[in-house]
Amino acid sequence: MKTIKLILPDPAIAYIKSVRKKEEIFAKEAVEEKIAREQRSNLKDLLKEGYQATSKEDLEISNDFQYADSQLS
Repeated sequence: MKTIKLILPDPAIAYIKSVRKKEEIFAKEAVEEKIAREQRSNLKDLLKEGYQATSKEDLEISNDFQYADSQLS
C-alpha cells in the first residue's frame, strides 16, 4: 500500500463531511469506483473492437446457414 496526499477544493470537503464519512474512506471508495468504471469502459471498447473485427466473417457464416432451420423441418 502507498499513502498519497490529496488536495480537494473546499466544497468537496464540505460535501464529504455532510455525508459523515472520513475523508480517507471517502477518497479510497471514490478511487476504487473510478478504477472499476475505467476497467468496464476499457472492456466495452475491447469487445466493440473485437465485434467489429469479426463482423464480416460473422455475417458470412450467418448467410451460409440462413436456410438451415427451414431444411430441418
